[in-house]
Amino acid sequence: MALNVGPDFKQRWLNVPDAVRQTFIDDLSRICDVLKPESQIQEWLITDQKQQQMSFEIIEEAYAKRKAELIEEARLRKQLALERKLDKKRAEQLAYVERLKQDEIRQYAEQSQTLALIRQNIDREIQTYTARYHKNPEGIAFNFAQNLSIPDHAMLSELESVRVRLELEADSLIEKSVNAFRAELKAAAQEEIEYILKNSNFSDKKIES
Repeated sequence: MALNVGPDFKQRWLNVPDAVRQTFIDDLSRICDVLKPESQIQEWLITDQKQQQMSFEIIEEAYAKRKAELIEEARLRKQLALERKLDKKRAEQLAYVERLKQDEIRQYAEQSQTLALIRQNIDREIQTYTARYHKNPEGIAFNFAQNLSIPDHAMLSELESVRVRLELEADSLIEKSVNAFRAELKAAAQEEIEYILKNSNFSDKKIES
């Protein structure tokens, strides 16, 4: 006689709690005992009734425990999934902050490079303008027409300005020299008069102007 245990019996049997499997085995063993010739049916029925109640309690307790374990496992899986999600979000935030940091470093480097280029351009312009007004080498005539690419009218205007400035400076120097010479003449004349008065017979007389 074949026993129909249903599909996937092995998998279902292995999935039940150990206490439930052991209870089923004990029940089957007890049923086998009743088939023995020396078994007393009435005593077996009384014992079987008690054992069935105990088996029911064991099975109920085992499934309640298994249910609690499944709930705890589900909670742990949910907590683990949440922690993984938080870790992923935290990693994304750290990566975002790192990208911002690298972007700031890049912008700072670009700005520094731009400022350095601007500073170099300014230095070159200063050197260029300074070179236009450097002192001419001694003993060498400076050829404006050959060395400066300046229009004739601009060059003439610049030369005229230089000529006027030099004339004004020359006039100022001449005036200062004349004034200084006059002061020296006046001082020398005063000293001469004082010397004459001191060493002459008219030292006590009043000089009429």
